[in-house]
Amino acid sequence: MLAISRSLCQKNLQQSHFVICSVRTCHRTWTYKRSLIQDKTDHRKPQYLKLQKYGFRTTQNLHVPPLMAMLLRPILRFGALIMGRSMKKWWRRKSGTEKEEYKQWFRQKSNVFLGCFGLYSLILTLYYITHLKTDPLTQRSRFIIFNREQEKKLGKMVLEAHLELHKEDLVPHSHPAYRRLIRVIEQIRIANGDLKSMRDTQWTLTVISTPLTNSYILPGGNIFISLDILKIIENDDQLGIILAHEMAHSLLSHSLESLSDQLLWDFLIVIPILLIWALFPDMAAAIIHMIVERIVNVMYNLPFSRVLENEADEVGLKLAAKACIDIREAVVFWATMRILTEMHTLPPEFPWISTHPAHGDREKNLNLIMTKALELRKNSGCPLLPAIDPRDKFYKRSSKEHELYFKQRGIIEDKN
Repeated sequence: MLAISRSLCQKNLQQSHFVICSVRTCHRTWTYKRSLIQDKTDHRKPQYLKLQKYGFRTTQNLHVPPLMAMLLRPILRFGALIMGRSMKKWWRRKSGTEKEEYKQWFRQKSNVFLGCFGLYSLILTLYYITHLKTDPLTQRSRFIIFNREQEKKLGKMVLEAHLELHKEDLVPHSHPAYRRLIRVIEQIRIANGDLKSMRDTQWTLTVISTPLTNSYILPGGNIFISLDILKIIENDDQLGIILAHEMAHSLLSHSLESLSDQLLWDFLIVIPILLIWALFPDMAAAIIHMIVERIVNVMYNLPFSRVLENEADEVGLKLAAKACIDIREAVVFWATMRILTEMHTLPPEFPWISTHPAHGDREKNLNLIMTKALELRKNSGCPLLPAIDPRDKFYKRSSKEHELYFKQRGIIEDKN
């Protein structure tokens, strides 16, 4: 089955049409033949996809253009700050008698102000509820205010910005890394052709040469991967795990969910920001504002980001399992990252102030869900895995053996 899958990937790779454009237009894309997808989906039923019936709606969702959402975020915060300071200055100019009159007027109109605040809260609540969507892959309800067409437009805009940002780091398309990466992406894409979101996404790939061991995906299926992370990846199975993780982010629309969530928080926090700058002196207001922002970031934004990363790990493991990848290598990869961090080869981790879970936590989590993922792989018609579990082989090495092994692979320098 593995040989058949690889031959299909190779055949599709040969049939793919490649376009190489300037940095400002596009980089490397490939198109696919629908017939190949159809052949695959006819013989493979969805293993973990459950169609979700959405509730009856009488009106269409009010989708917000992504560019407007990105512009609204700083406008809301800065606008609340300016309005708060203006109110404070206006109040200071009033005499004692005028202040007493305004206080009396406010007490008389307090119900009106409370009603306006309640209406504002009700509108936000209703908007939130009516824009909850259940993801078919995870069955999790999430708040998203954009549609797929808007995601494509956002993806194109962000892609052009990132290509311009990395124009000095772009790896030539003739580099062998491209062919290797595309082969693995094709393997995952074809094996998961039963997913509509997989078929509808126009995947693109950009390889960059930066000192960071990193890979990420932009809205719309635009994958970026650095050459440095390929040095740590031991084999194509581990590469498949990384790529499946990034593809899972796209299938789950995590970028849209994050932007939607951030904009909602901006609408929630706009009144507290206004009150802070209206009630406190500028210096005190700035300090309180900064503290509030840090608390919200540490207590909500960062944990939310880590939840999305864990979710992409789990869904990515399923995508890789259906592609007949040795998914046990996922644990080995994150265990490798953990040990390299402990050896100070990689930057130190501070999970509670990070957008990503600790390498060790990801290693443990993937180990916990491995049994079900291996069952999925088996049910997908994949060949038997090698009898020697790469996890056992990895865990049996001592610290000195790990260090020697990493030196042999050129991951860490041999100082002798």
